[in-house]
Order: sequence, then C-alpha cells, then structure tokens
Amino acid sequence: GASPGRGGYDRAVEAETAVSTVRKKLCRFFGADEAHRVCFTYNATDALNLLIQGLVQPGSHVVSSRLEHNSVLRPLHHLQRQGRISFDLVPFNPDGFIEPDQVSAAIRPATKLVILTHASNVLGTVQPVEEIAAVCRSREVPLVLDTSQSAGAIPIRLQDWGVQAIAFTGHKSLLGPTGIGGLVLAPDL
Repeated sequence: GASPGRGGYDRAVEAETAVSTVRKKLCRFFGADEAHRVCFTYNATDALNLLIQGLVQPGSHVVSSRLEHNSVLRPLHHLQRQGRISFDLVPFNPDGFIEPDQVSAAIRPATKLVILTHASNVLGTVQPVEEIAAVCRSREVPLVLDTSQSAGAIPIRLQDWGVQAIAFTGHKSLLGPTGIGGLVLAPDL
C-alpha cells in the first residue's frame, strides 16, 4: 500500500501512475477534455452530494425532475428545509421524457444548477441531454447529469453535449465493485 501523490518512493510513484492512467481512461470514456478533472468518490451519491453542495449557495434555486433518485432528491429537500435553497421538479411527459421547454420554464434568475438523471432505471427512458444542455447554456446555468444508470451502457459525451458535470457509479454497467464512483467536471465549471 502506498498513497498516490504523497511521496517520491517507488510504490507512491507506481500508485500515482495507476491513478493517472485510470483518470485518463475515464476522461476518454466519458468524452471529457482534461483528465485532472476526473474525481474519485465513494459512489454516485457521494459525487452528487459534492456537486449539489458545491454549486449552490444560500438563496440558490435548483431545477431537477420528478424522475430523480433519492441521491438527488434528499439533498435538495434537506437544503430546502434548512432554508438554504429552493427547487422545482419538472414533470416528465406521458412517454417518460423531460421536455427541454419545461426545464427552460423552471429556470429563474436565482437558478444556479439544473441536475437531472440521464437515464431512468424505472421507465427506461434516456433524456434528451443535448437539447436540455442547449437550454441551460443559453440561460448560463450549469447542467449536471446523474449517469448512474447509463454509464457503461450508453455512450456519454460530456464535452460534445455541453454538460458541465457528470456523476457515475462503478457497480452498475461499468461492472466494477460497489463503493466506487466519481464525477467528471467540464473545464468551465
């Protein structure tokens, strides 16, 4: 055992090389640009909590959807109960899709974050991310995706889509063990 980046001895250098290699592979896999913007977390819940709590401040408004997992909904409700944020949950249409115009209508001047699931494990729908990202970019609000259900099953193109961050877990379609996950940040976040 050696800590990556914590020493110049052989094992520490080997560990740093291994971590750097994984970051580069994940960066390519998720269509991101900078490997140093891949962060490892305990799981997607940890990654989503880091993103939510790191991007909002007192008085912030957040837009999410009624399709979200508890790993998004619970922190939003907790922060709202504390009086720190407000949020709106956009509905999904009868076919199970979040419509970009619904996201646009929910964005307010105080909106600091739009956070959505990429794919629903309940309905099986994959959301129109590129269109929603275009709405968010036009309103200068970062879009964060929960890719827990899609990472490894559906190609994810963070940079091409214009998404500012994704959270992922390792134990689903990435076929890794439980207790691993991460986030990937776009350079402008």
